[in-house]
Amino acid sequence: MDTVFRSFLPTTRRGRIVLAMTLLLALGVRLLLWSLPPHLAANDETEYLAVARDLLAGRGWRFYDSYPWLRAPLYPLWLAGSLWLAGGDAQRALLPNIALSMLHIYLLWLLGRALASRPERAERTGLWTAVCGTLLLTLATFANLWMAETLWNVLWTTSLLLLIGWWRVPTWRKALVAGIFIGLTVLTRSVPLLFLPILAGWMLWRLRDRRGVIHAAALIVACGLVVAPWTWRNWRAYETPILVETGFAYNLWAFSEPPLDLGQINAILAAIPNPAARADYASAQGQALIRADPTILLRKPWPNTIYFWRVKPIQDRFLQQNYYSDVRLSYFIVALVFDDGWYLIILALAAWGIGRVQRDGRLGLALLWLGYVLGTTMFTHGEARYRHFIWPILLAYAAQTLARDGVVTAWRGRMAAGGVGAGLLLLVLTFYPWSWAQTNIERALKRNAAERALAAGNFAQAEALAVQALEREPSPDGWMLVGRVKAAKGDGAGAIQAYGAAVNDKRDYPPATLALGAYLLAQNDPDNARTAWANEYVDQTTLNDLAWRERIQPAASRIDVGDGLDLGLVQGVYPAEELLGTRARWTNGAATIRLPAGPPRRLTLRLADPRPVIALPSATVLCVAPHQCTTVQLDNQWRIIHLPLPAHTAEWQITITTTAWYSPADDRKLGIVLDWAAVNEE
Repeated sequence: MDTVFRSFLPTTRRGRIVLAMTLLLALGVRLLLWSLPPHLAANDETEYLAVARDLLAGRGWRFYDSYPWLRAPLYPLWLAGSLWLAGGDAQRALLPNIALSMLHIYLLWLLGRALASRPERAERTGLWTAVCGTLLLTLATFANLWMAETLWNVLWTTSLLLLIGWWRVPTWRKALVAGIFIGLTVLTRSVPLLFLPILAGWMLWRLRDRRGVIHAAALIVACGLVVAPWTWRNWRAYETPILVETGFAYNLWAFSEPPLDLGQINAILAAIPNPAARADYASAQGQALIRADPTILLRKPWPNTIYFWRVKPIQDRFLQQNYYSDVRLSYFIVALVFDDGWYLIILALAAWGIGRVQRDGRLGLALLWLGYVLGTTMFTHGEARYRHFIWPILLAYAAQTLARDGVVTAWRGRMAAGGVGAGLLLLVLTFYPWSWAQTNIERALKRNAAERALAAGNFAQAEALAVQALEREPSPDGWMLVGRVKAAKGDGAGAIQAYGAAVNDKRDYPPATLALGAYLLAQNDPDNARTAWANEYVDQTTLNDLAWRERIQPAASRIDVGDGLDLGLVQGVYPAEELLGTRARWTNGAATIRLPAGPPRRLTLRLADPRPVIALPSATVLCVAPHQCTTVQLDNQWRIIHLPLPAHTAEWQITITTTAWYSPADDRKLGIVLDWAAVNEE
């Protein structure tokens, strides 16, 4: 057993130490990103979270009854399981994804070792592969996103390792296991599905006899058996055997130069209730466009090539509470170095590595996969995110260059690989968003200088620098900094004007709305503060969550929940509404309220539990401390609850928990209704 275990670790003590340190560094970077304030869901994250929460609530896959496409099921199931383990907390649900990302770094070590040209350089190549993956910030960022790419990379890297193991010593059992993992990969993202015939040809080329047919059949059958239950489920649900997903049909229409914009296409498809009929309609529209103008196919490859390789600032590039926020200078520079700069280096190193490695079936597999991904992307739809499909290959061959694992090869091969690498570097640099990078750096430098001047009490200089940052590129955060400076120098009217400008810059930006209301409240203007916080463009749940994290106002002896001034004083609640004759809030089953420290006092709360008869009744637990809890039974009438509060030197956080139920009217997870809370002298 010890020998078997050691085969999965470097054989030298130094190698084991390097691998351990690499994994620790990777873990540290991922946890550092995870420790940032919870980021706003963007792009595919909103879809995955919605589907996962539906699955947890027992509502199945109904999300796709009106979505433009049907997605592969494995990652939503993984995310649903992660949310279940995390008690519904989306941020803690990222921890299993981080564990997957750590496994991916380890698998990269195995892959680099497996692809090495020279046995004596194998472990060194594997270590360099793990290091290259660890230094690539992209992988760490996606470990902290509710996205399928991390799970996909783990499964596909495992599949590549199994295929390489088969190439070394072909057996039908190895082909079978590889097929199982490829099937799981397909159920995460269906990209490898059409690669199966190419893999079958690769196996036949390796064996060139009857065994090749048997092994290829084992691979395809195993993959098919893994995918079949989902296909069968789709057949039963939609009366058509959708193999995995319908994204290709959507792309065929949406990215074949349609006369409609994506919003119009999405609206048309959303009106078709059956995903199979929706896919048929989209596919027919796309085919009609191409039949009417076949030159569309000739116009696709070049822009899709650019879209695939370019660096493009998108929402999920940085982990931010809100994507209107300015990116901190330190974070921005780290991303420029370890996202963009390291990406360019990896491209160059990988191209040179491919040109110098041993010409065998492993290189053939890598080149076939690269050609397949690039070829299919060129004629469908290209995105920078799709580089995840080829990162394992690029990282492994970049590592071969760093480990000096090349062999003597024909100069034509080296020149061809070098030419491809140079061309890709030129393409990336040509289409790089240079003005975006320059603007963000210059603005951040001005803002940092303004922050330092403000901290030093040099208000005139702080204001001048803050205005210069705004002039470089206006942003809500820039206006909020001006507001802070004006508030610090005692210019109340100027501060209100600056905070108002921040709100007007992006009306749906919660931090600006929160800052304006907080300043007005601090200036003893509760009516205007209430009006500011009632901004109809801002999601009130997000606003309250942010106010809670920011502790936007001190704990109060009385909290009138739902009166418009309770932001930051109560957490785990929904926006206020008229309930049982008053303005109050539903909890989500686990609410917390903040009360000030002080001598022994009495806590009084007004609560109700108007859940419908179809929902199971539940006791409510009120805890003033972890082991100081009281259980009460509520009903659909208001009830006043009194609890003793002993002396406490720190702020009280009172928790109110109950078994939540799902409202069929709005899909919310509801607990009890909270009207007010107060502390009084005994």
